[in-house]
Amino acid sequence: MKKKFISVPTKLLILIFSSLLILAIGFSTLSLSRLQDDYKKFQQDTLDQGQAQFSLHSNILRSKLNVWLESFAEITQFYQQRDFTIFAQQFSDQFDGLQLNLNVENIWLVNKEKELIFSTTLASTGLIMPTAVKENIDQVLNFQKPHHQIYCPKQCQLLFSLPLLNNQGDVIVVTMSASLVDMLYAIKTSLNSEVAVLSFDSQLKALHKGEIISASNRALAQSLLSANKQKDINTALKQGIKIDLLKNNYLINLLPLVKNDDYLFYLALINDVTSFETQNSKYRQEFLFSLTALFIILGFFVYFIARPFTERLLRLSNALPLLSDKKFDQFRQVKLKRTTLFSDELQLLTNSALGLSYELEQLNIEVEQKTKELENIAMYDLLTGLPNRNMLNFQLRKSIANIDTYGHGIAVLFLDLDDFKKVNDSNGHSEGDKLLIEAANRVRLSSDKIDLACRFGGDEFVLILGNLSSIDEAKDIAEQLIANFKEPIRLGSSIFYVSTSIGIVYTESAEAKADDLISQADIAMYEAKDNGGAQYHIYHKEMYQRVAHRVMLEGEVRQALAKQQFSLSLQPQLHTKNKKLFGFEALLRWHHPERGMISPDDFIPILENSQHMIELGYWIIHRCFELAIDLRKKGLVDIKIAINLSAGQFTDINLPNYLQSLLDKFSLSANHFELELTEQTLVKDIDSTIAMMDSLKVMGFSFAIDDFGTGYSSLAYIKKMPVDVIKIDQSFIFGMLENHADYQIIISTIAMVKNLGLTVIAEGVETSAQLRSLTENDCDIIQGYYFSKPVPEAELFNFIDNHIQDGYWKSQVYS
Repeated sequence: MKKKFISVPTKLLILIFSSLLILAIGFSTLSLSRLQDDYKKFQQDTLDQGQAQFSLHSNILRSKLNVWLESFAEITQFYQQRDFTIFAQQFSDQFDGLQLNLNVENIWLVNKEKELIFSTTLASTGLIMPTAVKENIDQVLNFQKPHHQIYCPKQCQLLFSLPLLNNQGDVIVVTMSASLVDMLYAIKTSLNSEVAVLSFDSQLKALHKGEIISASNRALAQSLLSANKQKDINTALKQGIKIDLLKNNYLINLLPLVKNDDYLFYLALINDVTSFETQNSKYRQEFLFSLTALFIILGFFVYFIARPFTERLLRLSNALPLLSDKKFDQFRQVKLKRTTLFSDELQLLTNSALGLSYELEQLNIEVEQKTKELENIAMYDLLTGLPNRNMLNFQLRKSIANIDTYGHGIAVLFLDLDDFKKVNDSNGHSEGDKLLIEAANRVRLSSDKIDLACRFGGDEFVLILGNLSSIDEAKDIAEQLIANFKEPIRLGSSIFYVSTSIGIVYTESAEAKADDLISQADIAMYEAKDNGGAQYHIYHKEMYQRVAHRVMLEGEVRQALAKQQFSLSLQPQLHTKNKKLFGFEALLRWHHPERGMISPDDFIPILENSQHMIELGYWIIHRCFELAIDLRKKGLVDIKIAINLSAGQFTDINLPNYLQSLLDKFSLSANHFELELTEQTLVKDIDSTIAMMDSLKVMGFSFAIDDFGTGYSSLAYIKKMPVDVIKIDQSFIFGMLENHADYQIIISTIAMVKNLGLTVIAEGVETSAQLRSLTENDCDIIQGYYFSKPVPEAELFNFIDNHIQDGYWKSQVYS
């Protein structure tokens, strides 16, 4: 995905603008918050002043009424009157003056029995007093002191009650209700704001539903109430009400006066805040204008400052691709440097880029040289100088493609040197490399019909033969190669005899695959090697089927390990002279759930070359220890169990610790077990083999060499090793009476082994004649079908009961 290009000035502008915007938002928030706080303070001050003014003028009105009543009582000598009717008449005469001077609207005179003596409302209401008046009079009679409250029947009034005593000690309560109109105008004058008394239905509480009781400017108050249809009384009490009317801004604050079951009465303070709002609006506009101007000025400033730098950066970025295109001279011709008084980062970057161009140019020259060398290495083997696998694949694909063009077949020959590993093991890898070089020369010079001869790997070589009319030509060259390798190879003072096994595949199809041909020739080569080597085999489909069978069998071996399908069978070993039981050799068996018992010759080679052999080997050892315990319970306490160890098992560093742990676990002595090794295992690594044998010998284990005579060991090796038993392979025993050479080998082997003080065991004894001959030649131990086949472990103890008595073979006991 292609990224969008954004220049450095733009990024700087965005950065600065973002920073300024954050600062502006912060300052704006603080400023607006301060304005809001000022507005709230103004609102609270208005409420406090309104409350104070209302209390002040209410107290003034109350004081006036109190002073007037006390003065009137003195003038009329009320204190010397016994009858209240005279005082009531005098009050009646003064009512007009009270209405005029103090805005008194009603008067009530009540004695201490709460009997109405006089009232200015008798004409309209009779003797019924308003509830608020009664409550006020009750307060005065109970506490014997004046009492007042705001009283709002239709209009809000100050209700004031005062107790008076005559010379007889009789109490009369004078109650007057005075209008608040003058008080409202006084509050308006003091606060320089309009005031109004509003009443609201206690159920609705909607502000626009309020009724104006009295107001200093009724028209304005009515317009404001009608203009506001959203707010309710509770919101107005908390926040006040801001209303815009006729280009003016008003703030209404409500002060509670009195409430009853039906109505709520409030004193409304109406302030014209137009100038306040205008000032705030002007401040915000000036702030935004200043901020915008600052943004623009800084933007231009950053752009003009950063532009020269970005031009240099762009010039450098446009020139840098020339380095990747290896146009170094053209890159250095670009005018990247700028004459300045002071150096800066871009100058350093430019100098580094120019220095880098020289370094890259030199590096490019070296890379081109190394590439040519690597191309040569990639196609040829360093040791022999022959082409390698890469060249093989290239040339083989080319030869296959030419089949249709020339109409001839091609053949692939896969060569492997027989027993080459012996050379490395016995003479070292240095001699082995020299041998490979000489072998490569013989392959290269075998025939001029070879299109390509390559070293495939290790001691393997592959040849390509093109333009063949038939496979017979490939056979001729294979025979020539085999003949050439029959000649000894001289390396200094050493002479080596190395044969070769060859696999051949021939095709006339242009659809063939190079990898398939190499694989098929490889399979044919292994077929030749399995048949003794020093020969060639031609690939056919049956070979592939055998390989497929081997792969299938290897997979089934893994499943057999997981499903515990393996078991042990034990073959008895007897002393030759007295037929006393010497011990048992533990042999691995596999019972397949579908194919039954599978020959060890089929699965043992697979296991020996797999990672599962060590795991299975430890299972075999553990099972042999368990059987040793069971045999001791049967009374067989001086016998040995021979355990075959694979090469991988024997070289495992955990083997001594594992064996010691089993000896401790089962409380057994190591002399009850004999560890059998093949000749191949012994000579694989002489030094490590002897070290491992010595460590196990100290623990008490004895050692036997299995299949002696079939490998390539010698008595010289055996003398170096702590070996106890030599087992003559059954292939010699089988033909000892018919083949004089085998007979001589057996007799010589027994004699030499016994001279070394070792025990001899003959495997595969099947006839009485073989037994008699071995006995006569002083063979120590025998095992074979003549006495018993390997006995499955499940049948072992029944077998012992039937054939062994007191440790001897029963035929000896009863003879």
